[in-house]
Amino acid sequence: MAVVAGFSVSLDGFAAGLDDRVGPLFDWMFNGPVEVTRPGYPITYRMSPASARYWTDTTEDLGTLVCGRRVFDHTGAWGGRPPGLQRVFVVTHRPPESCPDGLFTFVTTGVADAVAQAKAAGLGGVGVCGPTTARQCLALGLLDEVRLDLVPVLLGKGIRYLDNLVDTTAEFHRTDVVAGDGVTHLRYRVTYR
Repeated sequence: MAVVAGFSVSLDGFAAGLDDRVGPLFDWMFNGPVEVTRPGYPITYRMSPASARYWTDTTEDLGTLVCGRRVFDHTGAWGGRPPGLQRVFVVTHRPPESCPDGLFTFVTTGVADAVAQAKAAGLGGVGVCGPTTARQCLALGLLDEVRLDLVPVLLGKGIRYLDNLVDTTAEFHRTDVVAGDGVTHLRYRVTYR
């Protein structure tokens, strides 16, 4: 079961602005004629045919998600229904007092433990969401794949997706490039020296 990090990024490498807003980075999910739904998730995406195929092919095997508290809070816990996932493991130093039952596990012992618990759940591949969590996983040698949805905009400032990775031994090997409308999907297998 693969551990995969993915996110939409600007041409200058940002995953969000300084205010955590993603601006136009996810517009590609709503700019096409093909409807894409995720089980149990109330949002219907509308993607270009190429993006819809890519999205379906690369997300259908993901059963769990590992994210940080920042993503959990910013998404409002996905309204208690994360998109197509059976479990979410949230890395945090401060678990919330209440949360929707059953889907969320709060891990206070670090990202490596969260990934181990997600794998142990045996629900399929593990998705890693959010810049900080992805960087931590990469630095620890936990990622098998990185997927970037490269959007042709410049944010100029904000939160970079892959930043401050001084000591990583990661090497990226391109496995796929898909041109969608308003986005280029890049897929890399990760190995470590």
